[in-house]
Amino acid sequence: MRKSIVFLIAFFLGISLHANEIDAYLKSENKQFAVCSDEVFIRRLYISLTGRLPKTEKVVQFLNSKHDKKRQLLIDEVLDSDEYVSFMVLRWGDILRVKSEFPSNLWPNSVQAYNRWLWEEISKNTPYNTFVSNLLLCSGSNFRSPAVNVYRAVRNRTAEGFYQNISLLFLGSRKTLDDGHLFFSQLKFKSTKEWKEEIVYVDVHATPNVPKVQMFDGKELALPDDVDLRVPFVAWLTNKSNTRFSSVMVNRIWYWCIGKGIVQEPDDWGSHNLPSNARLLQFLTSKFVDSNFDVKAMFRLILNSSAFQSKNVADGLFVPDRLYAEVLIDALADITGISESYKSRVPEPFTFYPEGTRSMDLGDATVTSSALELFGRVSRDISLESQRSNKLTTRQLLYLTNSVELEERIRKSERLNQLSNANSTVDDLTNALFLMILSRYPTNEEKKIFTTYANTNSITHRNLCTEIVWTLINSTEFLYNH
Repeated sequence: MRKSIVFLIAFFLGISLHANEIDAYLKSENKQFAVCSDEVFIRRLYISLTGRLPKTEKVVQFLNSKHDKKRQLLIDEVLDSDEYVSFMVLRWGDILRVKSEFPSNLWPNSVQAYNRWLWEEISKNTPYNTFVSNLLLCSGSNFRSPAVNVYRAVRNRTAEGFYQNISLLFLGSRKTLDDGHLFFSQLKFKSTKEWKEEIVYVDVHATPNVPKVQMFDGKELALPDDVDLRVPFVAWLTNKSNTRFSSVMVNRIWYWCIGKGIVQEPDDWGSHNLPSNARLLQFLTSKFVDSNFDVKAMFRLILNSSAFQSKNVADGLFVPDRLYAEVLIDALADITGISESYKSRVPEPFTFYPEGTRSMDLGDATVTSSALELFGRVSRDISLESQRSNKLTTRQLLYLTNSVELEERIRKSERLNQLSNANSTVDDLTNALFLMILSRYPTNEEKKIFTTYANTNSITHRNLCTEIVWTLINSTEFLYNH
């Protein structure tokens, strides 16, 4: 019984915040911004960093806290969580094309090993320059030295193909700017007797007949005989003096936090697409390099700023965006306590995933579901951030309002049964559902709407619970990270 959908409007309260270095910089440019309410902040932070809604207990605890640095403390807590690591593995998996089958053809064993390698590197907060060095200088079996899959995931397995992908990932360029491909001309592949195993190795004797290469920044790199030519290239790429390398990652982190890059698209750099605020990008890049490429430190700097916590959407501040497909599907699973079912067509004939598996943790674009596909799950066929479409479509809205499968999950949900039984009044039930789904308490007006609806329609308390859930999951406030 869904006679009407109530679309809710979030309220914003100005909260004082200790200014960090970004705020000091923005102030120097005569840009100061009111910050969002605690309710908006906690939801925004969790979705941006973990791809999950904050739990009700955490929301209540945070809203009730009087600590003057509670936002900074929460940022630190979330950055140190496993959920942060999982979401970063997903983000890197998207652009590194972690996928069992076409076009990457990494195969399941490689995908599992690659995701585990990413998890370990991100968990350790490996400095970004070291992370990239470990990735690009790896060799060996795709099962036992998983970082070699960065080369195996390239469809065009030539020196030019490798360098084109590396330029896109780490220099933000959609076309190569120099002859850096020569440093990857020694890469070779060979199969073993183990199913789908492949060895990536370097033939150091296959030296190009060129003494040196001039890189796009004017730096000349020699191509000596009988050495792994990737070594001098990676040393140049990750050097602190190569500001393009560090700026691209800073811009990517800004994009992940704010929703729009200072260079937008974040992987389309060049004279045709200049930074919207070159001084800000330079400022952040210098902080990143000074921190020895500390990724968490850069996240912390941005997340504590009024740019991320801004109340108003303007001047390149936080950009509301529809939830990632994985985030939305997992949120519905958390609300109902009933998850999607996932299976993979490889290895033959099928692999079925355990009940309760989160889409966030699948780690393989070959594994999917109809709902994930509907909401724009990334195919991982290309290494572009723009491959993810978060536009809200008519088909998605029809699913959220009329899906028989979703209706059955809500109706049969034991979690919602328990919540309904534990909150016997309309006010209590409304409070519980709003906290779980929207990370805030309902307003008096919203409570009045649902009280009037319950009295007018004479429905059971459990059916009212269903109606409120349908209303909230169809609201713009739920569907967007705002």
